[in-house]
Amino acid sequence: MTEPQGGPPFLDALRKRAPMLEALADGPTTQRALRDDLGVARSTVYKGLRELEAAGLVVDGDGGYRLTRMGRLAWRRHDAYLTRLRRLAAAERLLETVPADVHLPLSLFEHGHVHVPGRHAPERPLERLDALAETADRLRCLSPSGMPRYLSDIHERVQAGRQTATLVLERPALERLAADCDDYDAVRSTTGVELRRIEAELPFAVVLFDDDRLGLFGYDDGTLAGAVFADDETAVRWGERVFERHRARSEPA
Repeated sequence: MTEPQGGPPFLDALRKRAPMLEALADGPTTQRALRDDLGVARSTVYKGLRELEAAGLVVDGDGGYRLTRMGRLAWRRHDAYLTRLRRLAAAERLLETVPADVHLPLSLFEHGHVHVPGRHAPERPLERLDALAETADRLRCLSPSGMPRYLSDIHERVQAGRQTATLVLERPALERLAADCDDYDAVRSTTGVELRRIEAELPFAVVLFDDDRLGLFGYDDGTLAGAVFADDETAVRWGERVFERHRARSEPA
């Protein structure tokens, strides 16, 4: 077997035989069971097993073929790598909305969960936002959009002593809230709610739920393109820096 340049000797087999490795990850099995599980020819299974044995990833023992210790560890790493790539692919539209000069932590997408509007579920990102905000003791939001539909809910939670909230919004978004929300003045004067305005245009929204979860929202010409939510520490600390930097440049509403 040709060794991939710059990689371990089993890398080519790991890439080519991923479905077979996945089937073997559940435990020892036979060639016949592999044929049935994978829906491939006997010769394909035979060839694949020979390649995996030669690479040190699979061994033929009691109970059938099984992953070696190296094979199991290599498969886990490879599977995690593929999962991260799938998350990045799901976030493509969201990533395209963020300016190129904005450095996003890779862990936000490697470990986060992407929610994009669907044809039959256009509210999917906002539904996730609502669910996380409902249980947060502390809410911090930096956004180009006022999202008036959530202001009353925030006000209710703060009045009940369940939450504190700091909202840093673009001036036009804040003006829209003042015009569209009947209880805007009551919200603004409520202890535990801090409304602030910022003159700069914000390329995305950041919402921090307590100190351990982050939501990043991307917009395409004012329309929500999607969101990613993560509890990864590096991503959350990045979100806190972004929020505090803009908060320092804002003024009370």
